[in-house]
Amino acid sequence: MADDFLKQLYDFVDSSVRYHLESPDNLKDFLTYLAGMRTDVSMRNKLLTYGYNPHATDIRTKEAWEKDGVTVQDETAMIYNIQQVPGEKGHYSERVMYDVSSTDMQPETFEQFPNAGFFAERLLMYPPCPIRFSDKPLTDNRRASYDPEKGIIEVTGGFKSEEHVCYGLLREFSHFYLRENEMRLFKKEEKNASDSIAFAYNRDKHGIESQAISYAVCSRYGIELPKLDVVHPPEGKPQDLMRILEGMDYALQRISKLIEEGGIQQRRFLGQNEGVNQKAEKMDHQPRDRIQE
Repeated sequence: MADDFLKQLYDFVDSSVRYHLESPDNLKDFLTYLAGMRTDVSMRNKLLTYGYNPHATDIRTKEAWEKDGVTVQDETAMIYNIQQVPGEKGHYSERVMYDVSSTDMQPETFEQFPNAGFFAERLLMYPPCPIRFSDKPLTDNRRASYDPEKGIIEVTGGFKSEEHVCYGLLREFSHFYLRENEMRLFKKEEKNASDSIAFAYNRDKHGIESQAISYAVCSRYGIELPKLDVVHPPEGKPQDLMRILEGMDYALQRISKLIEEGGIQQRRFLGQNEGVNQKAEKMDHQPRDRIQE
């Protein structure tokens, strides 16, 4: 009976991964959920959690909640995840989780930015790689473009609004981390391959992911949402589609880490320099060394 239920969980994951990528509306709903999720679990378990509660934000076992002094008030609101059986490689079982909404604890929230200008400033101050401003036109008329060979993000003028600055930067941040993730997987798979081949990242194949990541990050931090066009939904086996969602989540978590650690550093810096003009503080702050004129 337990094996039958575990198979149902796996079957649900296989069907839902395709469902979330087949239309813009489905993807938007799932990205909104990912934007609010704080718990670091596998994409497989995030898909399962969404199936039980699309508004879940923080899931833990009953024992984990109690260890933190939190009481699960609604034990009927079970969320089943899949876990590896301790000490038994390749063997898995279901695990019961509970969302924070089923406990007596108030859910934590992500930082909300008052406007796109403040958010764009944070992105410029804490990029994943150096940013260089340029007067020259960029490839395909983009206003921002990640160059993996140079290891920089080039930015030019002509943005329509502060929101578009955010979208452009987030798209390129996304390509930085999508490439990093692809390289990580490539190196892992190359070890098991008989022939050695060169790694190549094709950004055109990751257009949907970069849009989706930008959408999720903006949703997480309260910025006006960009358009999300899924003209040609990705196709492939469930494991191929899962890899797309895992790449999105990989980039989302790392961009969020930049934003949140940047906020901590800014608050610490401002706290150490009370009475100094805030604008001067921001201009002199060390992370700007990563911005090249």
